[in-house]
Amino acid sequence: MEKKICQSCGMKMNESLYGTHGDGHKNSEYCIHCFKDGFFTASSMEEQIEINSSPARFEDFNKSSGFSSSKEEAVRDFRQNLLTLKRWMRSENQASWILDNTGYVTLSTIDDEGFPRPVAVDVISHDDIKVIWMTTFRNSNKARHIAKNPKAGISFVHEADSVTLTGIAEVITDKTILHESWKDFFINYYPAGPDDGNYCLIRFTTRKAVCWIDGEKKEFYL
Repeated sequence: MEKKICQSCGMKMNESLYGTHGDGHKNSEYCIHCFKDGFFTASSMEEQIEINSSPARFEDFNKSSGFSSSKEEAVRDFRQNLLTLKRWMRSENQASWILDNTGYVTLSTIDDEGFPRPVAVDVISHDDIKVIWMTTFRNSNKARHIAKNPKAGISFVHEADSVTLTGIAEVITDKTILHESWKDFFINYYPAGPDDGNYCLIRFTTRKAVCWIDGEKKEFYL
């Protein structure tokens, strides 16, 4: 079985240790010790550290890690490592973590009739959620819509978390940027390589984020 890291306590887990949502289905982000029936067992990071260092959990951590730490060493490590886990990150970093763990995102542009046109798009790279890079054909509807109206939106989902971004999209045709961003698999879409006349990039710059993360609404501007 694939092993993941619980994003609340940091313990290694396989599917048998996944937590559960309110409707009973599995949650691959959190272990059953931290998230059960849609609720967290710890309400703060300090409480999480206290739970992690309790005798039963402390033994589980030593067993899953293959190490034999003292309680003092473990508490020090817990305090440092928890900050790298999704649950205890800043909101912007949580949204970026969710983006890293999704496949495609939905990019919405404004069509000729003024309606949003949502399309699934693969993300090439991103700077947290500040700037997101994608590719499309220069003669696509997406590129044409962006040229007429740069206002756009991106949304993505993982488990029960969702992130909606609104901002400005640009079609990038600068040859230096196109060459620097080229990926080998692009050849399936642009047979002439990075100089293909139909190859371009979309650069999306976020202005506002509205997130639903771990059952809490978070809204902020960038």
